[in-house]
Amino acid sequence: MILPAKQKYRLFLIVLLICFSGCTTYQKTASPHTTKKDEWFAKDKAQHFSASLLIGALTYSIARAGEADKDDASIIGFSFSSTCGIAKEINDEVKRNDWSYKDLIWDIIGSVAGVSISNALD
Repeated sequence: MILPAKQKYRLFLIVLLICFSGCTTYQKTASPHTTKKDEWFAKDKAQHFSASLLIGALTYSIARAGEADKDDASIIGFSFSSTCGIAKEINDEVKRNDWSYKDLIWDIIGSVAGVSISNALD
């Protein structure tokens, strides 16, 4: 199967994002007695960014494969990725009383980046 250049770039981006996402999601579990300091630049922020970037890019690509135009695919990709980030923060709040606006902001930045990169390569 021979892919056109745009599909090759999209496939390369998806594989790269999956690899990057896998590298950043590994972390050791902390003791429940340690207090968590929520910094703007921390390992978990990279995880939020990369997961949202991956979800946004994949959702955009799936929407485009389903014949959505670029604008609709961008809205779908951003909306789904951001919703996943919000759901994650709600889950953190419910289970651990650990809501983080900083995590949510990194989720949104990752969503924008993933959709923007996919849109630019399309």
